[in-house]
Amino acid sequence: EDETYPCGFCQGSGEKPKGSRCPVCRGAGSVSIEPPAVRCAYCKGRGEEKPRSNVTCTACKGKGVIHVDEPVETCFHCRGTGKEPTNKLVCITCRGKGVVTVKDEEEESWEETQSFDSLQGRLRIPLSDSEGWEPVRSASGSERDALKIVKALGQADRVAVAKGMRPPISSDYAKQLCDALVRKKLLLRHGLIYTLSPNGEKALE
Repeated sequence: EDETYPCGFCQGSGEKPKGSRCPVCRGAGSVSIEPPAVRCAYCKGRGEEKPRSNVTCTACKGKGVIHVDEPVETCFHCRGTGKEPTNKLVCITCRGKGVVTVKDEEEESWEETQSFDSLQGRLRIPLSDSEGWEPVRSASGSERDALKIVKALGQADRVAVAKGMRPPISSDYAKQLCDALVRKKLLLRHGLIYTLSPNGEKALE
């Protein structure tokens, strides 16, 4: 069943431009989207191609929100911006959503898991543009700290994990850590939320 969200193009007023009926929601002030849905990354939920342009966003058609199929993770092509890195058009990978659908862990073959684990020690993850590069460590050090944060909170998203680390790390790096722990069966992923698995509980004992 569809859910109702405030129209992004007219910001829920039903008028755009002022005094005229909004062409997206036809004056209702709200739009219907099949859940789950995310805020359009390309227009940041404004529903406009550019601020104050009065041109509807090509990614969300002016609604400001877009339906997604869970579970999702940040689009690595555009780093969650919804825009092509080179020309700022709608990202060809996520279509402006900023996130992409990932396969359930059960669907991934044992071979894929093994190859990921063997590569993990050689992966180099960008912390941010200014912080340079940090090699991913094994299930000790920062990964163990991430497990402790998720256990303390009961459940956490990548932002909560990033802020809980000492010193704090970027949310992109926190996501890499958590996804590695999911593949090692130490964390469970529910959409954008991580919880401790029984194996993760044992690892902290």
